[in-house]
Amino acid sequence: MAYYDLKKKPSLTTKEGEENTLYPSIVNQQTISTERLLNLVQQRCGLKDGVLAGALMEIMDTVSEFIRDGYRVELGEFGTFSGKIKASKLVAEKTDIRAGSIRFTGVNFRASKKFIMQSSGELMRSPKIAHRVSSDLLEEELERRLMRYIEEHGFITRSVYTRITGRLKKTAYGDLEKFVKKGVVVRKGVGNQIHYVKAKEESE
Repeated sequence: MAYYDLKKKPSLTTKEGEENTLYPSIVNQQTISTERLLNLVQQRCGLKDGVLAGALMEIMDTVSEFIRDGYRVELGEFGTFSGKIKASKLVAEKTDIRAGSIRFTGVNFRASKKFIMQSSGELMRSPKIAHRVSSDLLEEELERRLMRYIEEHGFITRSVYTRITGRLKKTAYGDLEKFVKKGVVVRKGVGNQIHYVKAKEESE
């Protein structure tokens, strides 16, 4: 059984005259570590953890090599992986951009229909939890999650930062201001329009 919660649509994506609306968002319970996953698979198929770990590493290395060379890679019934690229700036003409200004920024994953069907289950509204506390993630992990989200979406709000890190409102604001002072991100907007963008992109 998976849980979901209803969240307000970010004001930055709300059109003029459009009323505030709610959208469902899944509530992730925790992260299943690779070690635990391999242990569970080992119990099902009988292969040793070391064999599974070695195979997983070889698959990752091989898939990444093909993606680096511009291939799409189909991985069994999981789905298809492909490279994701981005230019440092938008241009009007093809001749206005250099290859050096285009870089890999991530990996796209398109799940297969079978994997999607097998991953779909029953949902229940998440119960309200009293006395919530902020997560105790290390600063390096907080920054990694922050920058990964900005790379994918262009900006981040405090509420989204809270959702992807588990940091409560006041702590989240403190984190974001720390990253502003560190020169990692830049704060833009006022009031409920405040959001954060990558500092380097802002300077450009």
